[in-house]
Amino acid sequence: MIITGEHKLTVGRLSLSAINTGARKRLARKIVDVDDVYLLNLNREKGHLLVLAVEGETWKLIDDTAADPEKGYSEIYRENTIDREGIELIIRAAQSQLARSPGRPARYKDAEEGQEIFVAHIYEGKPIRQIAKEMHMSPSTVQKILNRVRLRVADDLVNGVLPLNPESGTYSQSLEILRWAVKNSTGEKQEKYRMFLHEVLM
Repeated sequence: MIITGEHKLTVGRLSLSAINTGARKRLARKIVDVDDVYLLNLNREKGHLLVLAVEGETWKLIDDTAADPEKGYSEIYRENTIDREGIELIIRAAQSQLARSPGRPARYKDAEEGQEIFVAHIYEGKPIRQIAKEMHMSPSTVQKILNRVRLRVADDLVNGVLPLNPESGTYSQSLEILRWAVKNSTGEKQEKYRMFLHEVLM
């Protein structure tokens, strides 16, 4: 159990026996070097893992996609240092199930793909087209999922579910999410975001 502020996230501790060490050599080396490694998200179909490595007071978010020699794919390993508030933001985005409009069910789930897209774009600065290529989606699908998650995160910031602390390493990203929400909403919601952002920046 990891406790991040008021949030509790039950995750599995990741061991070498739980992964294909041949296809995840870099991740395997990290597990050997660090005692506390936890699995946050698993996408079996894409061979993708989202992992949290706790090294003393440092928290690292690891995005790992297994190598697939038959398809000619090498392991994709990305590691980013992040603070506890950043972890809360990611967890909230991952756990949120957004309301969907009536009609045909969406092919992708925001709580799964949304987490990967949100982290890649907001924290790693990847462009939409690159994310789309890596996740085997169309750029428009990536954009739609990202937009839904950003609006949910903006709501959580406005409603105090997520903290907005100027001392946090995620403060600038949170402000950008709020600015985006102002530009991409209308009516009462847009005014709510705008007023909140004004108060924060006073």
